[in-house]
Amino acid sequence: MAQNFMMNVGNNFNIVEFSNRLADTYRAKGFAVNVVPTGVNSTVINFDKGTGGINTLLGLGLGVKANCTYTNGNLMINYFDEEWTGKIVGLVVGWCLCFIPFITAIIGAVQQYSLTGNINNDAIVVVNIMNNGQPQYQQPQYQAQPQQPQNPNDYNS
Repeated sequence: MAQNFMMNVGNNFNIVEFSNRLADTYRAKGFAVNVVPTGVNSTVINFDKGTGGINTLLGLGLGVKANCTYTNGNLMINYFDEEWTGKIVGLVVGWCLCFIPFITAIIGAVQQYSLTGNINNDAIVVVNIMNNGQPQYQQPQYQAQPQQPQNPNDYNS
């Protein structure tokens, strides 16, 4: 299931620095992350955690590849090659042989489904940090109407 994410990042955005910071965030969460620059304004980030081995049978591995592209002040992240094979194997083995892989495959499927959303949220945080913590969209400044000071002893009843 391919998903896309797009956000306004402004001018002078460094896609390699963004990719490395996002990769460091997921390395701290236990993921094996590879960043490959594919052009001047694009990178591919490979996120893997617990793929292969017994985790394929249990369906607990998480994985996705993200193609990050910067164009005209916009960051576009396209997700592809998600790790769904282990979930399918776990469901089939769990249904036919033992119920435990069936349950772990469902847990893995829920985690895999939420992985791209979590990466999107972390991408927003990384972009905000790169912009010195300033929000991307500031609220318009309204002129406050002068108010008369109120005296608590003045009651108009």
